[in-house]
Amino acid sequence: MELNLVVTNIHWLNSSVEIALAVIILFKVKLLRVKLSLFACAVVSVIWHGSVPDTISAGSLSWGFFLIESLRYLAWVIVLLYLLMLARGTKLPNIWAYSLYGTMLITLSLFIYNINNTALFPSPILALYFKIMLSLFGFVVCEQLIRSDHSSRMTKLAALVAFIIFSYDIVVFSLLLLDSDLDQSLWQARAVISSVTSLLLALSIIFYADQLKESSRFQLSNSVILFNTSLTLVGAFLITIALFSSALDYFNISWLSASKVMLYVLSVFSIAALSLSEKIREGFVVWTSKHFFAHKYDYKKQWIKLDLLLSQQHKSQNCYDVSLHALSKLFNCDAGGIWVKGQQFYTCVATAKLQFSGRLPIESIHSNFIQKLEQEEWVYQANKFANKYDAQYNNDLPDWIATVQNTWIVLPLNAASGLVGFAVLCKTKLNENEKLTWEDLDLLKLTGRQVATYINQEQAAEKLVQNQQFDMFNKVSAFAIHDIKNLIAQQGLVVKNAEKYKHHPEFVDDVIATIANSVKKMDQLLKKLKGSDELKTINLHELLVQAVAMNMNDFPQPKLTKTCLEAEVKGDRDKLLMAINHLIKNAQDATEKEGEVELLLNCKDDQIWLDIIDTGTGMDQAFIKNELFQPFNSTKQDQGMGIGAYQIREIIHSLKGELIVESTPQVGSKFSIYLPMAS
Repeated sequence: MELNLVVTNIHWLNSSVEIALAVIILFKVKLLRVKLSLFACAVVSVIWHGSVPDTISAGSLSWGFFLIESLRYLAWVIVLLYLLMLARGTKLPNIWAYSLYGTMLITLSLFIYNINNTALFPSPILALYFKIMLSLFGFVVCEQLIRSDHSSRMTKLAALVAFIIFSYDIVVFSLLLLDSDLDQSLWQARAVISSVTSLLLALSIIFYADQLKESSRFQLSNSVILFNTSLTLVGAFLITIALFSSALDYFNISWLSASKVMLYVLSVFSIAALSLSEKIREGFVVWTSKHFFAHKYDYKKQWIKLDLLLSQQHKSQNCYDVSLHALSKLFNCDAGGIWVKGQQFYTCVATAKLQFSGRLPIESIHSNFIQKLEQEEWVYQANKFANKYDAQYNNDLPDWIATVQNTWIVLPLNAASGLVGFAVLCKTKLNENEKLTWEDLDLLKLTGRQVATYINQEQAAEKLVQNQQFDMFNKVSAFAIHDIKNLIAQQGLVVKNAEKYKHHPEFVDDVIATIANSVKKMDQLLKKLKGSDELKTINLHELLVQAVAMNMNDFPQPKLTKTCLEAEVKGDRDKLLMAINHLIKNAQDATEKEGEVELLLNCKDDQIWLDIIDTGTGMDQAFIKNELFQPFNSTKQDQGMGIGAYQIREIIHSLKGELIVESTPQVGSKFSIYLPMAS
């Protein structure tokens, strides 16, 4: 008797909160439909507190309890629907309103009629399923209110209150489906939770009822919101488990025994799979990391930062310097370099505090290292934290990587057109926390692709500008061809008339020979301007001897050192001679008379290397990268057109070769020409 009195007092205490809520609703809420729906919900909650049984089991659900529970859910659904319509600026369709209110009145009438009826509900399991489905429907409406940008603060707080109530009820009813004898403390806590949430709702009405029509800036992130699909799947899972439990009861199978069997089978299978298959184990770790743990990076911020870094280009920087700076800043690197694809090699085009020993490293486009970068987009980790997969691939790393100090990773720069290049990034200090994970690799590869696309676009833009400049140059050349034709005709006439004066002194013979030679050279120039080049096999040794002889009148005199005599290439002899002659003259111009200009010819397998070395004034790296090969950019004031170095490089490229420049101010320069041996 005392226990019943205590329970009754607790029920009245819980009901007092609902009564206070009803009073607050009447005085604070101004919108009539929202006021009436909230007031009805509060009144139903008062009745519910007085009618809820003290104990519960799956087989002891009475008609009265089923009806008051249904009435409570209907009241909450009506409140949530009105708030949702208010947030969307629409009205609840009449058919919905009439149906809900009609159902609510019928349910209330049946409850009053059966208030003293202690008869049990004919199908308690069906009643539990019905309540779970009503709670899931309430979830859907709550989610819409929470996600809406136009919901007021009071609306979102009311949705959160309803969400808490529905969540706890689903847990309790699911446990009843799984086990008919529920822990009564869990059941009696429903009343306490209802009162606490009603208190929260009352406070939200007191503070925010005047802002019911105003939009709230408060919005939960996507990581917190429970979406419709997820909620439906949870409900389906619970119902499936309950049906499985019912099947076990129907066939008189012990739930505990079945659970043990399932647990043992799944445990053995999981242990075997995770122990025997490292791939499954690592895949499981990555999958759980992706879906159940917070990400290491905010990808939106990383993307914005990369875009900002690539957009900040100074006049003294080219696209390679900008790309290297962006990679260094994004991954907190101390040094690095970028290698870009040429005709035969990947050559270094940008460096920042990169320290290595030996000559400037290059990498053949056919090496295994390059193939792994392009085909597998492998990120090489060349440090003490490299895992066993890195150790396997690191065998393909070129030898010069070992000479680079503090190497961290080698990052491929892949675009749609293929491997544009690769970046070597260095870090002075590495700790255990900086070991590469799947998330680091994803971000590195994504960044590499974006940088490669940026370099491709900049290269295409630069090529377009050069083509426009050469288009103008070609128009000028058309007029030059016309003038050369006239000059040839005039000089030919001079040669023809000069034959009449052979009896004159030998001076006339010299003039005739000079003019005839001029006619021959201009005729050759005319053919080249028309594009009638003919590729022939060139003996490079003989060509170099001729080039040296042509420059013996200037100082310092060039010296030729050769290790092979049968160096032959395929191409235009005159163009190649002009290119080498131009490089020798430039070396002499940059070197004092007491200095040295040396030509070194080396052969290795099917490769020919020609180094033209001087001890002249040299060039800095900024000049080499930004000005040396820029067309129409002459350093000789009015004495040149500014296409010499550019034209030399294009001639070498036309022979499938490479031109690599190394220079140090006040020390000297080295122009290395690679040419494939003629087959």
